[in-house]
Amino acid sequence: MKKRRAARQTSDTAPRRALVHALCARPLSGEAIEALSFATIDREAGPRSFAPDQWQVVRRMIHTTADFALIAEVRFSPDAIASGVSALRAGRPIYTDSNMVRAGISLARLRSVCASYGPRSVVCHVADEAVAKEARSAGLPRALFAVRKAKPMLAGAIVLFGNSPVGLLELNRLIIE
Repeated sequence: MKKRRAARQTSDTAPRRALVHALCARPLSGEAIEALSFATIDREAGPRSFAPDQWQVVRRMIHTTADFALIAEVRFSPDAIASGVSALRAGRPIYTDSNMVRAGISLARLRSVCASYGPRSVVCHVADEAVAKEARSAGLPRALFAVRKAKPMLAGAIVLFGNSPVGLLELNRLIIE
């Protein structure tokens, strides 16, 4: 009994090494790390009812957010994947509500689908001075005015919302009207 307790105390008090040390000892490429991440997601997600092309999207969302609850929340319209692929291949503009989302979009990956994609293909107006001024004046969120500013480019565009229910509501209003 005393030996077990002593062994436990030794392992509990032994200095722990950060996992990054293992990575430095055995380096992996970004692609290898991504493959391991996706394998972990596939294993941890368990059974799912998504079509293979839909699962690629949901899996990427989980990879981005580390939120497995998305599995129960994400729904696709029947033509969502085909429409998205078509829009990307056509080089349709991309609007997002967040500069963080904008920064996370890989132009290299976009260009692998359509060579015409460039830095101006991905638009976010939320930090524009005119949008901020209008929002302050109205006492309403910038996301509302950012979507309004983007209105001329939205027909046929790809729209990404990271965390803006007000922006999404405004987009919905524009679509309905």
